[in-house]
Amino acid sequence: MVVSYSLLNAADYGIPQDRHRVFIVGFLKELNCTFCFPKPLGKPYVTLRRAIGDITESPRQYVNEKVIQEYGEWHNHDIFAGLWDAKFMARNRVRSWDETSFTIQAQAKNCPLHPQAPKMKYVSQSQRVFLQGSEHLYRRLSIRECARIQTFPDRFLFFYDKVQDGYKMVGNAVPPRLAKFLALAIKESLNANPIRDEKPVNVLVAYYKDDDQLCLTLKNKLYYVRAGLRRGALQIPKGMVYPVYLLLHNHNNRFLFRIIPEYPELMSASDLIKLGFTPLGKEYFVFRLESSQNINLAGMDLSRVQIKGKSHNIAIPYISDIKEIIQ
Repeated sequence: MVVSYSLLNAADYGIPQDRHRVFIVGFLKELNCTFCFPKPLGKPYVTLRRAIGDITESPRQYVNEKVIQEYGEWHNHDIFAGLWDAKFMARNRVRSWDETSFTIQAQAKNCPLHPQAPKMKYVSQSQRVFLQGSEHLYRRLSIRECARIQTFPDRFLFFYDKVQDGYKMVGNAVPPRLAKFLALAIKESLNANPIRDEKPVNVLVAYYKDDDQLCLTLKNKLYYVRAGLRRGALQIPKGMVYPVYLLLHNHNNRFLFRIIPEYPELMSASDLIKLGFTPLGKEYFVFRLESSQNINLAGMDLSRVQIKGKSHNIAIPYISDIKEIIQ
């Protein structure tokens, strides 16, 4: 694993809050990826006026009662109206309209105050007070305003019974806009890796129980796998890359064959019996082999192939990427 880490401030990426967080991105060594964190957009920062200035409706106040989630224009426009504790009043909690917000936190009682109020008055190093005559202007940001500052779109709704839970959901989230920047940087790193441009090559890995089964497979150039939902049946999800090779193995031997590139056909047990096989079920996926001759791939020593995660004693075929097999 190759790991990169960096301390990022959300405000540098078009998010209207100071929010410093360490992000860690890791790639498997085999991917050979070089990762660079997204470059900061820098100033001017997005301000509170731009982020929430259009929300002029008065929010609904809750303390511990159940929230009634029936809204007008602004969904989740609820505030926690609990008391201010000494820790909260120890420093200024107001940022002006032309500044970015303080960090949106998960605890309702520590939520920043709305920019409609003047900044809190200094009393001592550990105490601030609300400006006299403006006490009515001091309120916490609503959950919707916090969501805006986190860059959630207005169509993203939060469902909660207690207002505290709404703040927790919003405050614990990574800002979606910042997540997008990181996701695009990861995508760029993956796309820059030439290995990612290669088409995946899948292998059908299967156990053969004895020489008779192997001989029949080679004679008919055909390998069958039970279809359906029963135990031991092969599942082929829609959109799965079709296997190119068949790797047959038992306790001592490994054989690799190329599969004809077409979707496996369905065949009944009676048709397989006519070919000499002894199926126990009713319907099977059939894979046709281009040749009964064992083939070799560069860099692949079949004698050293380790069949991982499957028992050698139970015939449960599965599909794997060839890179997981080549040692």
